[in-house]
Amino acid sequence: MSIIVFRYLHFLGITFWIGSAVAIAIAASTPGPSDSGIAQSLRKISLRVTTPAMLVAFAGGFGMLIPNFAELYSKQGWMHAKLTLLLVLAGATGVLSGKLRRWAEGQDVSPKAFRRLAWTVSVLAVLIVTFAVFRPFSA
Repeated sequence: MSIIVFRYLHFLGITFWIGSAVAIAIAASTPGPSDSGIAQSLRKISLRVTTPAMLVAFAGGFGMLIPNFAELYSKQGWMHAKLTLLLVLAGATGVLSGKLRRWAEGQDVSPKAFRRLAWTVSVLAVLIVTFAVFRPFSA
């Protein structure tokens, strides 16, 4: 496959992954904790959009990374920082999914937790894009 196809998949996946994760977290932070219908809907969106988009972003990213890793990226500090933040972002997405599951099951989840997750995902995304564009710590 061409690098352009992988780049397209990467950008498409990132757009839907980050966009849906932030939108879900913001939407979940506004209603009261007893709105289980909203919780069910947001959980479905998370499972049908956010998670597959994350997998597409990973597939596209690894498709670009693996062929060039040894010669281009293995000594680049910015890539290591970006991949580390990417793992934290994937973890935050998992936390969001878990909180949505608990809320959909009727457990009490604080709207503040969703607000914090929206900020966390947003800040991590900005940092990751900053590393990808400006490439600090280059060898």
